[in-house]
Amino acid sequence: MELEGFEPVGTRGFYRPSGRVSVDLLADLMTAAIRYARAQDLRDVVVNITATSGFESPSADFRHRLVKRWAATAAGLMRVVVVARKEHIHPHKIGLIVAAEEGLQAHICEDESEAIAWLEAAAAAGAPASP
Repeated sequence: MELEGFEPVGTRGFYRPSGRVSVDLLADLMTAAIRYARAQDLRDVVVNITATSGFESPSADFRHRLVKRWAATAAGLMRVVVVARKEHIHPHKIGLIVAAEEGLQAHICEDESEAIAWLEAAAAAGAPASP
């Protein structure tokens, strides 16, 4: 199975969906990217949603359920970084709190270069993608 817009680079995958989508469809696409990266035995996945539109910033409850789904999908085998526009990043980074509670190594930022730097720092610090 191919996932349109998914680019594997070494042990890392990049997913960059674009266009007008609902928040529910985007959530499904992001989860599919994590599932696809795991099936490819990748250690890291960067999901860059900055080129998507058509949805409001999701509620804290929606974020909670979504990140729990990602944690279950990643199963402790990979690190996940979301790159999003500022207006889609919760000011208290609720998703990262849920990720930590669920054992998912995750980060969110506004720039793909920051995402890569975070992944490289995690790898250099010896933080395994799996517990």
